Amino acid sequence: MSFGGPPVTAHSVEEADELLRSDEQDSAIEAEVLSAPPKLVYSKLLLSFTRKLLVATVDKWDNHVLAIDKVVPSNWKNEPAGRILELSILHLAMSEITVLGTRHPIVINEAVDLAKRFCDGAAPRIINGCLRTFVKDLAGTSTAQTSNSKLEVPLQV
Repeated sequence: MSFGGPPVTAHSVEEADELLRSDEQDSAIEAEVLSAPPKLVYSKLLLSFTRKLLVATVDKWDNHVLAIDKVVPSNWKNEPAGRILELSILHLAMSEITVLGTRHPIVINEAVDLAKRFCDGAAPRIINGCLRTFVKDLAGTSTAQTSNSKLEVPLQV
């Protein structure tokens, strides 16, 4: 599985050299992480969980953008680049709830803790409210799907 994305094309030699330089810097960072003492390297379980979470986030990105657009305050919509960390926390939390099946109270608490640590003062409350609304909407959707599937079951006489 590759996270590299589609092939990159360069339109000039300078652009190609810059891309190559960037790749070499990334490779140097990866080599430094991989050469760390074993106590500093994360366990395979954590790495597996992280990979699953990132894949889930990418797979559900468009759906979560629509959900975030419904629940996020209007001032965040006007400046999405200024709220990149907050929106990233929301995407990760939504993916963990929907795809990985982690219980929503745990995910919401972790997302709020991240927001308290890395975001401005209002972000934890907004993230808490957005995720609670998302979970409530998700529960309503799954209930509706369950009731629809019960209606579709043919009765046998």
